[in-house]
Amino acid sequence: MVKKNPGKLFEEDIKRSVPEDCFIYRFKDGTANFSGSRNENVRFQAKNICDFMIMTIENLILLELKSHAGIRISFDCIRENQIKQMSEIDHPKIKTYFLFNFRDMEKTFAIEAKKIKGYMETSDRKSFPFTWCEENGIDVLGTKNRTRWRYDLKRFFEEVEGSYE
Repeated sequence: MVKKNPGKLFEEDIKRSVPEDCFIYRFKDGTANFSGSRNENVRFQAKNICDFMIMTIENLILLELKSHAGIRISFDCIRENQIKQMSEIDHPKIKTYFLFNFRDMEKTFAIEAKKIKGYMETSDRKSFPFTWCEENGIDVLGTKNRTRWRYDLKRFFEEVEGSYE
């Protein structure tokens, strides 16, 4: 049996945790080929804004998921286009968040893209420490059933929608 990447397991757990009255879409990852003018294969990497787009009753929520062992998440794990595009969105019904999953701590935080960008621009660090995420993020509550997680995204969505009234 092939063991799955912990990041992919986190994605699956998030997807399974989305309430039934919401629409969820997972942007496609990976590379694609196309024929160039000389019949040569040219490779490129899709540069999606985020991992998931979720439509709740009130808002469109864009989520980029990061799952890491340890007590910090490196700036290097965030692509430049993601932080730029997500932090520039300025619409009252579109919310942009990074979900940081600290596997060793068994904690997950949702942090607004603008806060992430601000920290990256002003900090002398090269990573997001657990304590900063705890102080600046929304605790996304989860329940572990043996080996897999179920997250209370309904509560998270309600908190996001209530904080912008």
